[in-house]
Amino acid sequence: MASEIESLLDYALNVGASDLIVTEGAPSAVRFAGRVCAIPESPALPFGSLLEFLGSLEGESGTFVGGPWKNTKWRVKYFREALGNAAIFRPLMAECPDFQSLGTPPSLDNLLGLSSGLVVFGGPVCSGKTVSATSYVSAMCSSGILRFCNLDAGRELPVKTGESLMLANTVGTTSEKLEQGLRSGTDLFWVGDFDESTLIPVLRAAESGALVVMNVTAGNAVGVIDALLSASSSENRDLVRTMLAAALKAVVVQRLLPAAAEGGGAVPAWEVLYNTQNVAAHIRSGDHFKLPSIMAASASEGMLLMDDCLAELVRSGYVTAEDAGRYVSNPARLA
Repeated sequence: MASEIESLLDYALNVGASDLIVTEGAPSAVRFAGRVCAIPESPALPFGSLLEFLGSLEGESGTFVGGPWKNTKWRVKYFREALGNAAIFRPLMAECPDFQSLGTPPSLDNLLGLSSGLVVFGGPVCSGKTVSATSYVSAMCSSGILRFCNLDAGRELPVKTGESLMLANTVGTTSEKLEQGLRSGTDLFWVGDFDESTLIPVLRAAESGALVVMNVTAGNAVGVIDALLSASSSENRDLVRTMLAAALKAVVVQRLLPAAAEGGGAVPAWEVLYNTQNVAAHIRSGDHFKLPSIMAASASEGMLLMDDCLAELVRSGYVTAEDAGRYVSNPARLA
């Protein structure tokens, strides 16, 4: 059974898939830019295949970095279904790409001048947000000599630290490590995926003069703000609104769409929110649902609405109107 799974991994690499999806008792599939496609003539794997290949599956679900298989390390996310085990294999890059090579909007160059506050990279699952966030952290570490603390539990992608100093002797929970890092004069924290239990410590670190970078799974900038606020208890909601309005610097959301050209891979689409006085006032008041209209009218301040980005990608021929239409809020923009 190991050889069958390795053949599937080889297929995923050869076709440039972002993920291999394996379910015992069912045909396997691959994901391209968010689109799931069945593997032609893929046989159903026998039950027990994943346990045999991976060696151990603790609990009902989990995530770990495995391999190398086919000379590649893979992030493996496994879970149990009614009829058997399932797993999603994602090939990991050997090194972190340069931030400005990711096709980011020019306005994101402004992020490279930040020295404090909270920067959030958002997007749905398999949108490339971890690559973008890690690339940004690497760019910041390489641009000067910083005291850097890596709190990313997944560590799917190595950070290029340059001449920056890595703080490696922290212990305890993420919240405790944030406090230790602040006492040690840390300039930059890379938190990785957002954990609700760390919300207030993250905001405190950002308010205290450190630059804090993290990921949030959400489809747009308003969804990112919603996710952060919903992580606070009702009695802390007003406090969190005030802290977030003060500490937030930017929200960067991305999606990956199939390229219009055959064999063109994936094309990123972006949404960018900078925390101006107007934006902060809406966060404090609870009117952050009004932020899209502010982004649409604030291109001169570096902001970008996803609808505007998708419309431009369609006009330029990079993606089809059909694919962009799955994510656009106002379909008339693509006409």
